[in-house]
Amino acid sequence: QTTFGVNFGIMTDDGFSFDPLLWTAGAEIDLQLGQYLMLSPEVTLVGNGFKFKEFLLFPGAVLNFTPSNFFVGGGLVKGIYIGSGETFVSDDFALKLNAGLFSRNLKLTAYVITDFDSLFKNMVVGASLGFRL
Repeated sequence: QTTFGVNFGIMTDDGFSFDPLLWTAGAEIDLQLGQYLMLSPEVTLVGNGFKFKEFLLFPGAVLNFTPSNFFVGGGLVKGIYIGSGETFVSDDFALKLNAGLFSRNLKLTAYVITDFDSLFKNMVVGASLGFRL
């Protein structure tokens, strides 16, 4: 079973400062692989407040364990900075860990993104509400 989804959410640092306010918008395809695994290629756009001058883009893929309507998993994302007439692609992939709940039409996800060379230090945390089509 394949499901396309769009999601919207918020992101902050691991101190939960919400300063600046980071919003997210994304798209994903959930590919159910058998009864217990779901592969989710995704892309997330991150904006800073309402200036619309610079963005972060996180394309990636996450493999989730789905024993029921609950899921937990991990994968890789790549950070891309777009703004001020420049584009910068990070040299390394980052680890994305997520967990959440999904139904036929909705998907609620909480996640962390952290660098491999400094696991769980200076990470970002986020949450999103997705609409599955």
